[in-house]
Amino acid sequence: MLQNQLAAPPATDRAATLPARTSPVLDSPVPGSSVTERSTSSGLWGLKLVVGAALTVALMLRPPAPSFQFDAAGYWAAARGLLGDWSVFGGDVFAIRGVLTSVLYAPAAAATAVFGDSGSGFAVLAENAVLLAVLGVVLIPALVGLWRPVTARVVVVSAVGTGVLLAGFAPFPLTDLWAAALLLATVVALGRGGAPWLLVAGLSAGTAFNLRPAALVPVAAVGVAVLVARRLRGLWFGLGVAAALVPQVLLNVWRGSTAAPWPEMTGWLTQLQSSYASYVIRYDTVSGMPIGSGAISRRFYCSPAMAQVVDGDGPSSPGELAGTLLAHLPQSVPFAAEKVGAALHWPLATPYSSTVPGVNGLFALLVTAVAVVGAAALIRHTVRLGRGVSLAHVTALIAWACSAATLVTATTETRFALPLVLFGLAGCAHVAAGGLRPSGTAARIWLVGTVAAVVAVFGFGHIGMAHPTEGNGTVAECAGA
Repeated sequence: MLQNQLAAPPATDRAATLPARTSPVLDSPVPGSSVTERSTSSGLWGLKLVVGAALTVALMLRPPAPSFQFDAAGYWAAARGLLGDWSVFGGDVFAIRGVLTSVLYAPAAAATAVFGDSGSGFAVLAENAVLLAVLGVVLIPALVGLWRPVTARVVVVSAVGTGVLLAGFAPFPLTDLWAAALLLATVVALGRGGAPWLLVAGLSAGTAFNLRPAALVPVAAVGVAVLVARRLRGLWFGLGVAAALVPQVLLNVWRGSTAAPWPEMTGWLTQLQSSYASYVIRYDTVSGMPIGSGAISRRFYCSPAMAQVVDGDGPSSPGELAGTLLAHLPQSVPFAAEKVGAALHWPLATPYSSTVPGVNGLFALLVTAVAVVGAAALIRHTVRLGRGVSLAHVTALIAWACSAATLVTATTETRFALPLVLFGLAGCAHVAAGGLRPSGTAARIWLVGTVAAVVAVFGFGHIGMAHPTEGNGTVAECAGA
């Protein structure tokens, strides 16, 4: 992450609804709640096991990482510390990282304790392969199940899409996959209804925030929607969030810091992110460039226009960043669009960067198309539900929109766009299950508009990456890039 480089089948709850004049539709039945649809879904578990096992094996055939660098090294040290070297909890690793990051790769770290450190790369690869399989055959189909019954085609399309687009994450102990998966789990749990599922949703949301502080905006927005829709019962969601953050509070107190539910240097990190976010379109960690080798391991894609207007007056907080963007309209509008497009402009080596121009361009187009087409499909179906829309549908769109907004307000890396890609995969599986035969004028307009949106987002991403610099990403460097 940037700071390391610079600092060395659901059923809804009908018991509680929104007031009729506010939104009379948030507690309508979610597709998939009938007995027939549930039995169909349960019959898919055999297929899910087979497809999940195949996906796991396929991912484990990838070469493991020979070593862990940058953020991955920090998260791996946290996992190893949990199993023995407790002194790590008093060091710098947890000054900017949530304490729950130490739990994520504890299984892989435990395996190396038995089989030796030489197997650390394969242990992480195997654990991530299982996580990706769960994403592909369980979580993403469950998200699709909020809109339509889950079928074999949904499971297969979700699994194949996960394997193709997210395989690059498998070798590395990073938190992004886990946080994105937990955000999906939050939405899926909200579609189940009842206090226990609200608690589960809150636990998932709170854990996602602890793993990735950038998840704050979608988590907070979803929490507000739950409280408005469920009123007093929505407090179960808040209780889940609070419970997930208790370990962080306890660690901060033990470290002699404040009792805040986030790492003690979050303020510094937010200030750093806000400053760069006002003129940097995307930031990459370049693979194969270890710290101390003398090679430049970071790359900034700049907006020279924004760097010139913020020179000497850069923001130091999210509020100041918002003020800067508003004060420099209209040039900040294409800047924001370029940040979102560039975040989806994935190279084949994502979560890192490498130089394979032709293949990278095709992969970036594929990722962009999946994210845009899938989102358009879910939005269109939600709108068409009318009064049948549920709280789960609404929170899914809120989580998606806020994840996109976060890309504008952060020093964006490609992996920050993971939630958009996961929602896109769900939307594409939804489209594939319904067939690709648009009928009627409205459907054809939607199809043409979606294709235009793919071209626009890809184009903005390409334009946004026209001014790279491999220095320190200062305002002066970016202004002259």
